[in-house]
Amino acid sequence: MFDPSYINVYGYTPVGDIIVIALCLIMSVILLQTYFNSKKKIITTSIIVFAMFGAAVTKIIYEMLIYSREIHIMPIHFFRLLHHFILTLVLYMYVQYLHDPLWIPTKVQRKYRMFSLITVIAAMASDIILTITKKGFYVSLNGYIHIGINAFIIVYTLFLFTILYMIIRYRSRIIRPVFWGLLGVNIISMMTLSIQGINRQVSYTTAAYFFPVIAIVFMFHSNPFNIDTGAVSGSYLQSEIENRLERNEDMLLMSCKMSNFSKLIAVDPELKEEFFYFFKSNVKKGILYHFPGDRFVLLIKKNKNQSYYQQVEKMLSDFYSSYEKFGIDFKIIVLFKNEHIAEGQDYIKLIDYVENRIDVNSIHRIDEDDISEFYSSSYILSQLEDIAMKKDLFDKRVIVYCQPVYNISTGKYDTAEALMRLQLDNTGIVYPDQFIGIAEKYELIHSLSLIVLNKTCYAIRDFIEESYDIRRISVNFSAIDIRYEDFCNEVKSIIERNGIPYSTIAIEITESRSDSDFNIMKQRVVQLQKLGMKFYLDDFGTGYSNFERIMELPFDIIKFDRTMLLESIKDKESNFMVSTFANMFDKLDYAVLFEGVENESDENHCIEMKAKYLQGYLYSKPIPIEQLRNFLTKVS
Repeated sequence: MFDPSYINVYGYTPVGDIIVIALCLIMSVILLQTYFNSKKKIITTSIIVFAMFGAAVTKIIYEMLIYSREIHIMPIHFFRLLHHFILTLVLYMYVQYLHDPLWIPTKVQRKYRMFSLITVIAAMASDIILTITKKGFYVSLNGYIHIGINAFIIVYTLFLFTILYMIIRYRSRIIRPVFWGLLGVNIISMMTLSIQGINRQVSYTTAAYFFPVIAIVFMFHSNPFNIDTGAVSGSYLQSEIENRLERNEDMLLMSCKMSNFSKLIAVDPELKEEFFYFFKSNVKKGILYHFPGDRFVLLIKKNKNQSYYQQVEKMLSDFYSSYEKFGIDFKIIVLFKNEHIAEGQDYIKLIDYVENRIDVNSIHRIDEDDISEFYSSSYILSQLEDIAMKKDLFDKRVIVYCQPVYNISTGKYDTAEALMRLQLDNTGIVYPDQFIGIAEKYELIHSLSLIVLNKTCYAIRDFIEESYDIRRISVNFSAIDIRYEDFCNEVKSIIERNGIPYSTIAIEITESRSDSDFNIMKQRVVQLQKLGMKFYLDDFGTGYSNFERIMELPFDIIKFDRTMLLESIKDKESNFMVSTFANMFDKLDYAVLFEGVENESDENHCIEMKAKYLQGYLYSKPIPIEQLRNFLTKVS
């Protein structure tokens, strides 16, 4: 028979533990349906929830045995000890869990782990010793319950203060909302235990330790599925691919980029219904990931009962059926696991690379050539990033070629256009069509432009010192270059450092559609022209040309693209149009330069159209700038 004084000292009702049991069951269901990008985290979280369930169950059994009419000494001691052991295990696991989000160093993790283990073992040993020596909790043979010293209270206190210390000590490594969330929940847990102790209650002990568990599930494992599409964040895809690569599992990736799809599916019930039908029919064990820009990537495990190719063809067939109904523009890419792709991030980058190269409303199956081109592009990007980081104006990887320009009035090659090339260890010479787009996309072009300008100035200085007649060399700059606030100062600094006249450098720029770019360009042109520099309008006649804006910008030379030359010899009407443009610019005191002159017929035709300068393979292919000496004449 139990000691009535136990009730008077500590009251108990199973409500708190029953609530914990119910919440554990609910959380288990949610966790099973939640996508986790880390198997380690899901295992740790599941163990903690399962342990809390066990702590609540053992607490109820233990209390029921105490209140039973017949006292069972051993079961009481067993379930009491088991209950406290499970709670210490929960605290131990919680401490280990916090290592990752708090970015605790590995060496420090080992210290916390060792401290926690020693604390748990010491608590168990101390409690057993206290029971044996009758100093702690024990049940006497006559059924009386003695509370005594509870070693676990000391252990719980140590754990709670350790957790608070960790959160506060490493708060700079987590965002403020996470810090305050973790700190606040643990303080509430401690306050609950304190209030319970003051009121001589033991009903909510398990619940108090359950609060932090709820917090980590809510903060770190809230369900990432999108309600409309069932997709998870694309940020999880890389780790999932890496997990499959580690386990050497086959996989299929299908990427589909659809214009404005997220907004459309949120407001169009018919589209949503069609999407769910497609998803249900085709995605059995796959996971759908959503990236910005409405790109969806489906990762599918290998199905033993069906080949990947059959799966792909069925999905594409179903997709086309839906496309005929809704007509949303798309780009689809199919990628199988490939032994030449070793990193998870490379699969994602490869999809992005190919997607930017294919046409809208097309399907592309990635092959070995795509992979080879991708890695070549990635290598070029890494070199461009390194060039930009080092800021070496004489970087050997950037080499300057030039194409001589024939001056009709002097009959000499006294001007030229500087052209950019890369000389890389793994690839050799890399031409502009292979790297300019990459450099502009990642905003690395400016470093290259400054290096070309510097090396061109350096070459001009040599030509002048060697008494060659060099009027000027033009250097290409992009709209990205012009946007830099310090652009003019950078150009002036490089020219002055090389000690050459400003007039020996010209800048070639292409007209921009952007109003802001146009205004900035106008300021830059006016500022540098005052120093004596010339400005070329590059690629007139291709794409966008606005005469009003051209007139506003004080260009010196208008470059007619080869397409204009070809257009002028197509028929009389086209010839009249191009000739009229050239004559108009000539009368307005703009010098006209025709590019792409390949034979004497082209040359004569350009001269008839008031050309002042000619450039093309008739005179020379692009050559290393040092070889320009072969075209220059010396000043007598």
